[in-house]
Amino acid sequence: MREVQQERAIATRQHIVESAAAVFDTEGFAGASLGRIVERAGTTRGALHFHFPTKDALATAVINEHNSRMTAVVESVTRGDTSALEQIVEISRTTARMIDKDPVVRAGTRLLMELTYTGDLPLAYRVWIDACEDLFRRAVADGDVLPTVSPQVVAYLVISSLAGIQMVSSVLSGRSDLDQRVEEMWQVLLLGLVPPDRRRKVTGRLDPARREPA
Repeated sequence: MREVQQERAIATRQHIVESAAAVFDTEGFAGASLGRIVERAGTTRGALHFHFPTKDALATAVINEHNSRMTAVVESVTRGDTSALEQIVEISRTTARMIDKDPVVRAGTRLLMELTYTGDLPLAYRVWIDACEDLFRRAVADGDVLPTVSPQVVAYLVISSLAGIQMVSSVLSGRSDLDQRVEEMWQVLLLGLVPPDRRRKVTGRLDPARREPA
């Protein structure tokens, strides 16, 4: 009986997080009210406060769920047998698709930009930058990226560019051109990253027509 109650509590908590994400996604942190979240979740204020005593706690839970989903993307892609540079590009493509299609990821992305941090900084950007830096080191060793490139600098640039592109795409086109803008980002970056004698081979491997359907 106790195990069943625990499972119900976990399911209720997850449902509240996903409902809150839908509200944060459309209304932002400042505009989202607990009343609206309760209504969206079809629950009671008592049930909400049992799991999340404040709106800040709820926003943190949405960001943590966002982080878990994006960490899973990085882990899934890097387990593959493609080259390190291909993995970097695929992580960015998958991230763009998830921002477009997954309300939790979209809400987490918005909250990461809107919240003010006075304590520990959120892990999301650091996890992505560290993963990209490691992959760029491998790409340099593979000969796919120029040896003069700093993996640390370019990893920061890629993640920052991706964050900015999704934000501008959201404002200007409701993310309808997000995939296109990510491809354009890579068209520009690869010109400065890949040795000239390897560009044809590398860009052929990175052709978006080779991607798995979402």
